[in-house]
Amino acid sequence: MDGLPAGVEPLLEAVVTYEPSISTGVFSYATHGAVVAVDPETGLIDLLDFAVAEDCGTMVNPMIVEGQIRGGVAQGIGTALFEEIPYDDQGQPLAASLLDYHLPAAFEVPPIKLGHLHNPATATEYGMKGMGEGGAVAPPAAVANAVRDALAPLGVEINETPLTSQRVRAALLKASRSRERPREAGARHLSSAGDNRRRDRVAG
Repeated sequence: MDGLPAGVEPLLEAVVTYEPSISTGVFSYATHGAVVAVDPETGLIDLLDFAVAEDCGTMVNPMIVEGQIRGGVAQGIGTALFEEIPYDDQGQPLAASLLDYHLPAAFEVPPIKLGHLHNPATATEYGMKGMGEGGAVAPPAAVANAVRDALAPLGVEINETPLTSQRVRAALLKASRSRERPREAGARHLSSAGDNRRRDRVAG
């Protein structure tokens, strides 16, 4: 310490920054698929299976990558099926505690099947791609598409998440009423035609 210039502290400090050769960032890619069962009587959705195929380039620690994906999928399932902050007509929140704000737990999250592709990025050190929260983005779309596919034969349209049982049941009832209206109109048309024929016979 005696050999240091005046005012220099005996500390060691180094600052290093890294930026990929492209400034837009490097992102992983993934495809998600869901299998669901929908109870038409209650609107309850049962998530039977979930699979993810992803490409994050070079995996440095596969355990961390898979944990990131599974945690993100669980978060996305919450977005798809449960998590919502509704308000009443006076603007008061109706989900002020975890008794009303439903988070997915082990019972709601099925075993998640993972498949890995390895296409190293060309613009990063070691070919790595950022995982981030990619696992959380796709599940709402995958689950919603599976639900719509399951209910397509009934003419049900659902375009809003979360897909709560109340929302699904309302869509089922709306589709049922839409199917009944053409039958009612056809019955009225046949009844009117029958009345005309009876009048024609009386006039003849």
